[in-house]
Amino acid sequence: MRIRTLILDDDENSRLAACTALAEYPEIEIQGEFAAGEELFAFLQERTAELLFLDIELKEETGFAAAKRLREEYPSLLIVFLTGHSSYAIDGYDFQPVHFLTKPINREKLAQTIAEVRRRLGQEQKGQQSAGLMFRLLKGYTILDVKDICYIERLGRKNYLHTAKETLRIANYTMHELEEMLAEHDFFLCHQSFLVSLHRVQAVRDARKQLYEAVVRDCEEAVPVSRNRYEEMLQHLKRLGIRTI
Repeated sequence: MRIRTLILDDDENSRLAACTALAEYPEIEIQGEFAAGEELFAFLQERTAELLFLDIELKEETGFAAAKRLREEYPSLLIVFLTGHSSYAIDGYDFQPVHFLTKPINREKLAQTIAEVRRRLGQEQKGQQSAGLMFRLLKGYTILDVKDICYIERLGRKNYLHTAKETLRIANYTMHELEEMLAEHDFFLCHQSFLVSLHRVQAVRDARKQLYEAVVRDCEEAVPVSRNRYEEMLQHLKRLGIRTI
């Protein structure tokens, strides 16, 4: 399991110590280190992550202020608070963190924290059942586990199937045919040219220009969501117990 991880701490030495401690866990991939909240939010506009180590005592704003905004905009992002004072923990539970870690980071408590992160992410991934689906390619066929499919995009007259690891050119199914094929697996036609796995949606945000966009786990590119599909998509996500904005 790859866990894309971010660190927000305005102290360079603390960031270095966190990276050193996390280096013991091969599944943890540090995608970004930030000294200020705005740097973090700029990153999240373009990329996704599963886990954030967040210092409570930031200079520009408190870590709690950043956590409040994160809960509103990126509710699926798991947060671990870092603090030099354990008394802050009482105020932080409203933000549903995975854990509080006191600096310097204790190795045993970090191990417990990473175990809990694995457990939560594992539960999230189990929300969708495995199923092998056969797709026609331009030549031959391929069989994919439905859990591996992030979204399908129609570009011009060509169809592209995106997984976490690769993009495949599949046969020229109509979007209606693909929608029927994948409906029972909780895929949703969020745009006339995009069919997305609801189980992989981490957030839905306003992209302006008369569009919303869905942040999809394991995809760097966001998926457009038509305004006339936005409310229905939120209802489907709610039905599946998937928290988003």
